Amino acid sequence: MNKRPSSIKLATLLGAALVAGLSTSAQAQWHRSYVIEWNEPAMYFGGENSIEGPGTDCPQGVNPELDWVEVLVRAGYTREEAEWLRNPANPTRSPVHGQNQMAFRGKDRANIYTNPTSYPDPGLYPMTGSIAEGLNLDGNDDTGFVSPTGEPGIDNTFYQALGCWKTYRGPERLSSGALQFNDGMRNGSWTMVIVVAGEGDDPANDNNVSVGFYMSEDNMVKGGDGEISADYTFRIQPHAKYEALFPARTVDGVIESTQPVHAMLRDPGYTRDLELLQAQIRLEMRDDGTLRGYVGGYRPWLPVYEGWVNARGPVIESLTWVELPAVYYALERHADFHPAGRNEGKTHISYALRVDALPAFVVTPDASEVATEVVSWQHQAPPLPTAGPAMIGRSRIIDGIVIDPNAEHQAGPDAVILPPQ
Repeated sequence: MNKRPSSIKLATLLGAALVAGLSTSAQAQWHRSYVIEWNEPAMYFGGENSIEGPGTDCPQGVNPELDWVEVLVRAGYTREEAEWLRNPANPTRSPVHGQNQMAFRGKDRANIYTNPTSYPDPGLYPMTGSIAEGLNLDGNDDTGFVSPTGEPGIDNTFYQALGCWKTYRGPERLSSGALQFNDGMRNGSWTMVIVVAGEGDDPANDNNVSVGFYMSEDNMVKGGDGEISADYTFRIQPHAKYEALFPARTVDGVIESTQPVHAMLRDPGYTRDLELLQAQIRLEMRDDGTLRGYVGGYRPWLPVYEGWVNARGPVIESLTWVELPAVYYALERHADFHPAGRNEGKTHISYALRVDALPAFVVTPDASEVATEVVSWQHQAPPLPTAGPAMIGRSRIIDGIVIDPNAEHQAGPDAVILPPQ
């Protein structure tokens, strides 16, 4: 049971407050508010028959499942060692971490998760299509992709780098990564709300609009069909990190950024932080009351790689059919932005988040009034907790592997592989 005040109770409190005459802001001429019910990296799917098979996006399909014995042999292990490392009877294997020794297959048995360049690029199957979802971040129609509706200049090299990786590929709401992380969000791991406020008489065409993305501590509510229900109430949770405010306008009901900003959202992935430089939005206020569109910008690519490493490198590799250094090399190769404008050593990669949101009642943190203005609440946020080691459940992750203090055999560059004869 949710120990936090439920949205149903908040709705009741809000209604009573408004009847009692508690104030709402009068500065905005109109406002609308939403709760994000689904968000995922914007990955256009051009598959023909299956997620794994070929398509216009990935002519070779996705990377096939790997023969890990052969991978270890190529990394310098003897065949006998490789077969024993992958043998389910090996006591150093575990359902929690897979096989920690898998990390040590770089040059001189370096840990490839923390030293990916100690290992040759295994390669990800290339995304070679010309269509991509997202936004024109640099304003140049002559570079980038074409959107599914024919708009030129779409900047989304994150998709170009990882679009054929099994974890990201698939129709909307059906890739394995999107299903995993959105299930977590919809089941209460986190909630993010949106407030839109304008100054004109026509919400569909207004040159002075503000859009705010905020965290909320209130869980979404599911209906009998398992889908998220609309029109529940959510309090804004002031957060020292996760908040983004966008100056915008509306044109025929579509919200468009008028200038880029620095935004920090909650990432639907292992990275958790979705930091976007030069961030912009394009969100359609639809006739059914929902909101749909994109948040785009340039995100640091190295934390994306590190997020996958900290999710237990051997497990991620086995489940997603990829050698993680390939992810590192692909992100580095397709990075297309540096904050200082440098042409070499790009630190950021263009990215787009696809967002679907339902109408909701969003109120101020104390639930005393409707949030009709887009303002920052970070000054009310408690300080962020001190970051601890990466964790998966109760397991501590260091350098991509699970540390088991009770294990008799520890992985490492000098580990004894074969049991005594």
